[in-house]
Amino acid sequence: MTDELIKKYEEEENFDELIKLIDKLILENSQKTSLLLYKKAKALMELEKYEQAITTLNVFLKDCDEKDKFKAYISLSQCYTELDDDEKTLESLENALECEPENELLLKQLSYITYINQKFAKCCEYIKRLIAIDKADIEDYTNLIFCCIQLDRIEEALKYAEKVIEIDPTNLDVFATLTIVYENLEDDKKLKEVCERIINLKDDGTLQIILLKAQAYLEIGKKKEAFEFVDKAIKMNPYDPFPYLMKGMLYNKLEKFDEANECFVEAFRLNPELITMMDELS
Repeated sequence: MTDELIKKYEEEENFDELIKLIDKLILENSQKTSLLLYKKAKALMELEKYEQAITTLNVFLKDCDEKDKFKAYISLSQCYTELDDDEKTLESLENALECEPENELLLKQLSYITYINQKFAKCCEYIKRLIAIDKADIEDYTNLIFCCIQLDRIEEALKYAEKVIEIDPTNLDVFATLTIVYENLEDDKKLKEVCERIINLKDDGTLQIILLKAQAYLEIGKKKEAFEFVDKAIKMNPYDPFPYLMKGMLYNKLEKFDEANECFVEAFRLNPELITMMDELS
């Protein structure tokens, strides 16, 4: 009868009555406490009483079976997420991962959280674990490349960038990253190789490929072709600031600073927020 009543309250989403019933049952039969505490915690979560749910889950974790710890830690992470406590969310998910070390969804969630919170070393660790179980996708590799660059692990970044291109030979983001990295390393040979590969990519008419080709042509000294592509981008997207921004960058490389400034002014006119973005990047 008791189990039926619990089920009835759950189906009706009558969580207040469910909690009252669970508290009563715990007082009457302490042997069933562990099983009932988790149900109580979930009911508290439904009522958005996250602090109380956390307290209940921590009590549950003291005596629950090993197989139940995973779901408890996941529930804890959900509570802390609702409370905007990133550190505790991360800690709970890491505890859950100890229960299931090869859980793909959990590893992806952890890599995402550490990535957006700029915990680059941790992010690298989780993505490498995804790679080890053959569950990493293009986005994982791209994030790993960025993290490696932030940690000044350039050789690793290049290794994973080449891996992405092996998987997807048309991945524009990685080509752009390689261009920047090789330019900073002053590796002219590798930079030229990447630029030639960009130039040989199929032109699908998108703004990204057009601007990338423009930059690649300038890198290998083909100024005429570079400006042809950037002017094509401006003609196709006259109200987009990025072609003007790219044209300004091309003029800067040629030390034509007055022309570059005119392009930057137009880009900032079309999108004043670009000024803040440029300041943050500099």
